[in-house]
Amino acid sequence: MYDRNVLAEIIKALRSKGIDGVIIGSTSYMLALGFKEFEDDLDIFVTSLSPTFDEDVIRSRAEELGCFVGQTEWGTPQLHCRIKGKDIIVELYENMYDFYIPEDMLNEAITYRVNDVKVKALKIEDYIIIKVKTGRERDIEDVRYLSDLIRSGKLKIDMNIMRKRLRLFEDYEVRLITKKLESVGIKL
Repeated sequence: MYDRNVLAEIIKALRSKGIDGVIIGSTSYMLALGFKEFEDDLDIFVTSLSPTFDEDVIRSRAEELGCFVGQTEWGTPQLHCRIKGKDIIVELYENMYDFYIPEDMLNEAITYRVNDVKVKALKIEDYIIIKVKTGRERDIEDVRYLSDLIRSGKLKIDMNIMRKRLRLFEDYEVRLITKKLESVGIKL
């Protein structure tokens, strides 16, 4: 678990080494909901360089920051850092193999101010679509949580954005995404 101070500091540290991007994991919806503390790791879709092709650069810059380097389940760099006395894992992603986030989602990410740092994160609607598309049980659990908030009226989402985003995927993916959304109580 880490707080907004740690989030701001890790983003500043990474940027100081030329590593920047869009927050794509659960931190994105936690920012949207105003959370002060964040669970899980920090997932960043890197836009400043390639986590795959520039892995040596990332490894070198991570070492400069005092971070250890591992690998995500997709084979991209995973940084284990200690910031302000807290351990944080930062996973770096890009479009590769079956991992795909449409450019429109990245370009239309929301900018949040975290302390004195501006960070970009996926819209909740985009987060939901990406997570159900990925389909891992832990991702579906996150979407179920958000679905419960939507049903209770504590969270509003724009169904038009979700419908528009579905057009960014192949027909067979749209059918799978729609079916998974319905299974967690989100009907388009």
